[in-house]
Amino acid sequence: MIRKDVRDELIEVAKKRRTVTYGYLMKKFGISRGHPRGCGIAGVIGEIGRYERERGAPGFGAIVVRKDTGYPGGGYFCYDDLPGRLRRARSQSANPRLSPAEKEHIDAERMTIWNYYQRHHRRVR
Repeated sequence: MIRKDVRDELIEVAKKRRTVTYGYLMKKFGISRGHPRGCGIAGVIGEIGRYERERGAPGFGAIVVRKDTGYPGGGYFCYDDLPGRLRRARSQSANPRLSPAEKEHIDAERMTIWNYYQRHHRRVR
């Protein structure tokens, strides 16, 4: 089951063409850092992203960022649905440094997310 409160927040952030930090979401919604595949912040964002993609919408991973870099953490690049040239080994998930190609991918994903949610102004069902 997805966290509808977090989803609502992410939709509002996307409609405003902004990003939001992991720390802000964790503090506001009482979510732990957790394990990337568990119930922590990455797991919550991932579950919401899957929910959105099942409905033909983009997820939100590219607009949830680290405070220090302004980009998602390295774990964003460890998932199978990324192009092979961008996919990282799990051992590199904690590395916050992004290559120019990774940054370019995130920037393009952000535009897709922002444009979609501004057009559709979806409400939580």
